[in-house]
Order: sequence, then C-alpha cells, then structure tokens
Amino acid sequence: MSEPSTQTVSSSNSVPFRLTEPEVAKEPGEFYEDLLSKCPVAHSDSFDGGFWMLSGYKDVYDAAINVGVFSSAGPVTIPALPPPRIICIEQDDPEHRKYRKPLQGWFSVKRMTALEPSIRSVVTTLIDEIVEQGEGDLAEALANTFPTIAIALMLGLPEKDWLWFRERAMSRTRLAQRGDTAGSAAAHADIATRLSEGIEARRAEPRDDMLSDIALLNVDGKPIDHDDAVSLAFLLLGAGIETTASGIGGLLYRVAGDPELRDQLIADPGLIEAAVEESLRIESPFPGLARTATADNEVGGVEIAARDRVMLMFGAANRDPAMFENPDEFRLDRSNVHKQVAFGAGIHRCVGAPFARLQMEVMLEEVLRRMPNLRLTRPDDVKVAWTTSREFTALNCSW
Repeated sequence: MSEPSTQTVSSSNSVPFRLTEPEVAKEPGEFYEDLLSKCPVAHSDSFDGGFWMLSGYKDVYDAAINVGVFSSAGPVTIPALPPPRIICIEQDDPEHRKYRKPLQGWFSVKRMTALEPSIRSVVTTLIDEIVEQGEGDLAEALANTFPTIAIALMLGLPEKDWLWFRERAMSRTRLAQRGDTAGSAAAHADIATRLSEGIEARRAEPRDDMLSDIALLNVDGKPIDHDDAVSLAFLLLGAGIETTASGIGGLLYRVAGDPELRDQLIADPGLIEAAVEESLRIESPFPGLARTATADNEVGGVEIAARDRVMLMFGAANRDPAMFENPDEFRLDRSNVHKQVAFGAGIHRCVGAPFARLQMEVMLEEVLRRMPNLRLTRPDDVKVAWTTSREFTALNCSW
C-alpha cells in the first residue's frame, strides 16, 4: 500500500485520538462532542503516520457510500492489522460483490429466524451457570463468551476450540493496538491454520454448517481459492466475535446502569427491539473504520490528499445533534434511530448485522427474564478498552 501523503496539517485540525484512554473508551461522548462541535474533520498523528477523522453524520455517511474516493481496498483498521488482507471487507467492487452476495444469503432474515431457538438455548445455558451467584462479571460470563459460541456453532468449529478462538481473535487486535505487529500476525496465523484445516475437512466431507458453505462456494463459476476461503471464514469469525461482544457489552452496560430503563423493558418486552437499536447508536461497537483516499478531495472545507488514511467515526456520527436530537439521551421512542450507522453504510454495511441484532435481542430478553434486579455493582468496576472496537473487559453487576 502507498504511504500516506506528507502534506502539512493545520494546527487547527490537529486533535489527539483519545479512544486509547480507558475512561474515554468507556464514555466517549465528550470526545465525540468535541470533534463534532470544534473540529468535525480532524487529524491525528497517532498510528501509521497519522490519519483523518470524519465525525459529522453527513460526512461519515457520504464517505461510506463514496467508494470511488474512499476505498476499502486496504487495511480498514487503524492501526492497520498485519497482512494478509481480509476478503470482502478489504475489497472494493467488483471483487467485493463476488463474496458479499453469498454472505447475504447466509445471514438472511429467514435463516436468522430458524437459528433463534438454538441461540436462545446457548444464552439460557450461560445464564444457568451464573444466575444463582447473584453477582458477577457479565463481560466474561455473557458478553464476550456468547458471540464466540454463536458464530462457532454457525461455522461448525469444534467445541473444544471455542474459547481458544476467542482468545486468539481478541489478542490479534489488542496486540496490534499496542504496536506488537509480530504478536498480532502470529495470532492471525494461528486462527488461519485452524480454519484452513476445517475447510479442507469440509471439502472432503461436507456438513450442515457455514464452513462447508464456504468450502463449496463457487466464485466466477470456479471453486473458491483455498486462501480466499480461509480469509472469508476469518472475516465471519472475527467480526462475529468482536462486533457482537461489544454490542452486547454496551447494551448490558446501559440497561444495568439505568434501573428505570430496565424496569420499563421488563414491563413491556416489546420495547427490547428499540432498546437494541438505540444501544447500537449510543454505544456503537466500532467507533470507526478506515478508508484510503484514492484522489485529492475536500471534506468540510478541509483538503484530504490522495493516499491519506481516513477514519469514518461511526460512533461520533451516531451522536451528531444535526441528525439525532439530544444525542446523549437513551430514548426508546427515537423515530429515526434506524438511521444509526453502527454497522456502517453503503456496500460495506455489515452483512452480519441481522445475526448481531438477533443475539442482542435474545440476550436482553433472557437476562431481564432471569435477572430482573440487574444493576451495576459499582460503575467504576466497568472497564472498556479500545482495540478496533470497544471491548468490555469488566462489567461487574448484581442481580
């Protein structure tokens, strides 16, 4: 990939990237507000030679759909994760379209509906293990564990490896954020090796799982290349763990921290779907993903040069008062909440969003049914780290 430009950045556009600070990762609202009100097109010198941050809803949305100028054909994370590239998410059309089309069928509403009983069974089992304790860390017990099991079941990964996959996937992003490129690459290679073995086994003996779907996929009328099949499986596993774990963590954090909201949802479970959407908006799992400018262009009166890295700040866009009235309020009656961009926008909008929503809704339904007195033990006991997503590392609650 070409190096970013070396153009001079005005001091008025230079802003520290503060999500690396644990308290800001936990409560990013003030950081987002500063970006939106003072410098909606800002530049940070952090990571990989620096990058631009777009925070306004319109700027973020427009950049997400303008794939000709803001390309995904390169690392979509800041800092950039080590090679190899990941199929689909790090491609532009027409290559991107070849892989996205079958994924859309795999995550259809019909398929999600069929999965709901097995997903609910997993949640029930996990709650069974902790409910009698009366308190515990729901980040470890539920938010970070459940999505791993859910996507592993869909892929058909062996149960003995489920938590190993979670540890390796999370280590990959944590180590990259700390600058340990070699460690991050090693975690990637470990996962890829296991997925490669699974895909080879499915080619020989297909099963009723998504690894078999990938192994038997045809692209351009030919069997998918093996490395591309591994990359596609890697995409589903990594996104399935990271995005949903963060989404569930944020949802439980909001509900446990607001007894009035909790009781309202218990009294009217029909509001749970709205709660999930509002949580996705205000507790966006991915604060931002990256694009690379393909040509010199201007956003909000600021010149962005070809080859510059640009982070589309989905979390800030979801708090933009120009789009969402009183954006820091959690409201179940927000009429335009469906415009939130937690899952991105345009051709790269998260294809697994229906699966993430299903998991979040089922999790909240079962937690409220089994743990009706859910509350934060102490707010200071909630720990959040920014890797590429907001990772809840501790969510200590009582119930």
